[in-house]
Amino acid sequence: MDISIIGANGSTGKHIASRILLERLLLPTDRLQLVGRKGGSSANALYGFRQDLKDAFAEHCPIIDIALHPEEVVADIIVMAAGSTIQAHNDPHKAPPSRDELAVYNQQITIPYAEALAQYGHGHEVVIVVTNPVELIVEIFSQRYDRHRIIGMGAYQDSLRFRREVARSLNVSREAVRAMVLGEHGDGIVPLWSSITVQGFSDNETICAIRKVRSSTSSRDFPETLIRMRNDIIKIAQSGDIAEAFRIFDTLPPDIRIMIGPFLTLFAGAKTDIATANASVDLIKSMLSGKDTVIAAQVSLANEFLQVNGPIGAPVVISPKGWDAVYPTTLSEGEQQLFLQSAQSIQEKLKRWIV
Repeated sequence: MDISIIGANGSTGKHIASRILLERLLLPTDRLQLVGRKGGSSANALYGFRQDLKDAFAEHCPIIDIALHPEEVVADIIVMAAGSTIQAHNDPHKAPPSRDELAVYNQQITIPYAEALAQYGHGHEVVIVVTNPVELIVEIFSQRYDRHRIIGMGAYQDSLRFRREVARSLNVSREAVRAMVLGEHGDGIVPLWSSITVQGFSDNETICAIRKVRSSTSSRDFPETLIRMRNDIIKIAQSGDIAEAFRIFDTLPPDIRIMIGPFLTLFAGAKTDIATANASVDLIKSMLSGKDTVIAAQVSLANEFLQVNGPIGAPVVISPKGWDAVYPTTLSEGEQQLFLQSAQSIQEKLKRWIV
């Protein structure tokens, strides 16, 4: 098996490469392809990074090669991690940073790779999209390639965060919690409180526990609650009192924390690269398990779920071939309303972004 990482010289790409080798997902006879852009110090650094990986994982290192042109990308699994990432700012008069800000720049980076895959691909490649806005990048690849082989990991990572935060509020391990987040990887997230199960809890115990920790009694109220709480805590972070911002963050409901946590990380001067890389590699491991696995991920729908067309986080069954089908999932009335609103918002953004 071969894996390519587009944007391997970026921070997230480097963490993904290291985690792939640490997990021993590739045999010594397999190939890891580090993909960058030709010219300048960035391309040169890839050669140094390759040598560093060889030194670190010498006993079980796969073949590592370097590609500097889109048409040179050849692999069974292609991880799209190239592009710019959101930056924190300390201007209280500006809106909080958004993944939407990356759309114009990152789509120009993506298009050559999507077109090269369509022209030179063998038809069996699976693309894991890490680059934001993930819905836009999924759509760019899906317009040019088999949509069932394009998977965005935004909803997968949001679901991992949701499980962790619910587990923290209930004082159980994350492994004991099953939950999903659908919708947009951004303000249009849809936490599925109705999907939560907790190992060792009866249905009534789960309902009672959720009632105590969720941000609102109705999913319809979630967007307004999220915006209000996020704006309040980001103002504190912008003032420079990061410790106080994190103290308040720890008191917030779990569905709010999954959205605010990444932004606080940015304001603290750190990045979310390690968490993103770990989630990406976990997704790859799930795909390679040989079992049909149900996850939440950004895919391009064609009326398979609530009659939605286009890219959005949805419950899907994945395999080594990509995503095979939408998993039948029942949403509450409020969750369904949020999901459809999220789908409409994504479509409006795509109309502005795609030229």
